[in-house]
Amino acid sequence: MKKNIQNALIILSTLAFVGCAGETAPAVSIDKESIEHLLEEYEECQSEAENAMDCKSFTAKAISKYFGVEDLMVGGQYIPYDGIRDFVSESSAWTNYGDADNQVILDKAQQFANDGIPVIAINTNDAHQLAVLIVAGEKSTSSKWGVKVPSCAAFFPKNGPESFIDKTLNYAWSSPDGVEIWVRN
Repeated sequence: MKKNIQNALIILSTLAFVGCAGETAPAVSIDKESIEHLLEEYEECQSEAENAMDCKSFTAKAISKYFGVEDLMVGGQYIPYDGIRDFVSESSAWTNYGDADNQVILDKAQQFANDGIPVIAINTNDAHQLAVLIVAGEKSTSSKWGVKVPSCAAFFPKNGPESFIDKTLNYAWSSPDGVEIWVRN
């Protein structure tokens, strides 16, 4: 019974959010070439970096450039990767849509990204609370997660996991535990 009520609330919040998001979300034209260019730009940043901190704000830059938004900045500078969760949780422009262990949430996350609405996933169990972009694409079944997961791109720090594009969310993290989906209003 509790699960049915929880699912009903998720569906209702999805319908309410879609109504709001459809009115306020920017129309964005997204193509695969743009995300490939961002990975090239990141790899260039990494190769020219004098230390691991030189490209610390690239994730926020990638989110902004890919989706055509400029709200991940403070004082004209992109925020560092370990500040993204604090930033979006304090921003009225972003909504915590739910946890990544819920298929309905993952389905809507992929649909939002396909529609050009900015969507990110943040691992709150990670010390740095790393964020990845949910990108336009198709969901794939993850045997590790036990759900279908959306496409994503990750620009992890130099000393972190390998950065990638055009893979699914389960490639970024082995488990959905602690992974939150954030959607820009």
